[in-house]
Parts: sequence; C-alpha cells; structure tokens
Amino acid sequence: MPEKFLGAPYPITRHPRGYFRRQGGIEQIKSDLLILLLTNPGERVMLPEYGTGLRDLLFDPNDNVLQQRARELIVNAINTWEPRIAVDQVDVLTSVDDSSLNVFDDKNEAGAILMIRILFKDPQDIATVQELRLEVPLGGIK
Repeated sequence: MPEKFLGAPYPITRHPRGYFRRQGGIEQIKSDLLILLLTNPGERVMLPEYGTGLRDLLFDPNDNVLQQRARELIVNAINTWEPRIAVDQVDVLTSVDDSSLNVFDDKNEAGAILMIRILFKDPQDIATVQELRLEVPLGGIK
C-alpha cells in the first residue's frame, strides 16, 4: 500500500492545530483539486503547464460554449495532474440551483455563475462517491 499523502488544507483556515496543519485522505484530495481548478497554467514556475485556465473564461458569455470549454479544461487537467482519483462525472452548469445560493442573495446575478460539480472515487475506497462543488462568478452575461 502506498504511503499516505499529507499536505496543507485549502482554503487556508484557522484550526486548533494551526493554519498550516497537515491533512491527508479525501480532504487533502479535495483541497488539491480546488488548487488545480483555481490555478492558471504559467503560475507555477516549476510546473508551467499545471492548472486549468478557468480564470481565462471569467468574462466570456455564460452559455453552452463556455460550459463545454470549461468542462474540457477541467477533464484534461484532472487526467493530467490528479492520478489519485477515478472521476465518475464532471458537470458544468451555466446556472445554479437557487438552494445553493445564500438565502439573503437577491439572485440578480444567478445567471452569472458557473457551477462545477465533480463526482469521483478514491481508489482506496471505491464504494464511496465523493463530491466537489465550485461556483465560479463570471463577468460575461448570458
């Protein structure tokens, strides 16, 4: 059995064990997926191809073309950089479910959010499907 991978959580939050505590398992995999999704290629000097480039899409119109391009970027990046998981499904939606928004949100910008949902399995626990959600605010209009 391979050695357990440990890393720092993302996003960085205060914890009784400190800001840079070490974590492992599925929580670390989710942290690493978030970092992968939010990193633009070229930001890491030693790994210039690392990342997805999702931020390059921020001001594009929130339509089906954007949805397909974002999904393609995500799938390619996960296949290249995240060998620890088996991806079951990647959903990229051009609108969000109202139940996922803050109850005090006036919902004026609900059409300017790209909803990303990744369902995956840890090969160490193939019976459990894990979910990672990310809502990306967009500047483009639908």
